[in-house]
Amino acid sequence: EGAARVRVALAGLAQVVTSRPSTTATDTAVGTHLAAYALGTGQGFVLGVATPHRDPGDHTVASMAAVLLSLLTGEHQSGSGAARSSALVRLLLGAEPEAVAPLLGAGRWRVVHARPDSQAADPVAASALGAALGSALVDLADGEVRVLVPANREPAEQPGWTLGVSAAVTPQDWAAADSQAARALARARATRAPLVRHGARPGLAELVPRDVAAAHARTLLAPIADVPVLTETLRTWLSLHGSWDRTAVALAVHRNTVRQRIARCRTVLGADLDDPDVRMELWFALKQP
Repeated sequence: EGAARVRVALAGLAQVVTSRPSTTATDTAVGTHLAAYALGTGQGFVLGVATPHRDPGDHTVASMAAVLLSLLTGEHQSGSGAARSSALVRLLLGAEPEAVAPLLGAGRWRVVHARPDSQAADPVAASALGAALGSALVDLADGEVRVLVPANREPAEQPGWTLGVSAAVTPQDWAAADSQAARALARARATRAPLVRHGARPGLAELVPRDVAAAHARTLLAPIADVPVLTETLRTWLSLHGSWDRTAVALAVHRNTVRQRIARCRTVLGADLDDPDVRMELWFALKQP
């Protein structure tokens, strides 16, 4: 009878991790410690663990097992490999993202940018990260990993990684979400936070019609619009409250380079960057897609 109760309780945990954004769940039944770990892209595969006692390293070992099982089962899930191949071919032949997105199985998505905290990322580590986040749509380039994650899979902190997460968007806004995730990652690295989400709180900017806000931003930022390095430096510097050192860390440049770029922005824009009202207006403009 006790074993049956454990099986029922473990099955219940499996339902929890397959029906909700959470990827892990724990419980206790008949003195047995239970844990469930969702595998892959949330198509129903779950790793269930039942142990008479719980040691400090058990969760780490089980998490790694879940990642490896996700990699092994990923291509098996609902023909996902064939669907991704079909989506890629259509994109290469000129289809728009929103036209191929249904092949990937989700309506809204988040983009995640990630960098490892120690050694450089490799394809195996990148795939393992994607599996842990619940997606096989992974790109590794220049030491940075990008993952396209279904919006119903809420990205969580991952040991050994620094993450930047975009807002949930439709496929037509994937490019904007990619920029959001990049900025969130830069902020996470500068502030030494394991994960930063774009737009964690709604702001006043949402009260202004998008077309009006975009037109104002284009006019205000026109003098530096053709110099992306100045635009990105100003955006990062403002997001970090004018900190030279943290901006340098986020952009991977020397602090004197940051000072020179901000001085150039000050001159070209004709703006007093010490004025909080000016900073607020520029920040509002820089947040526009």
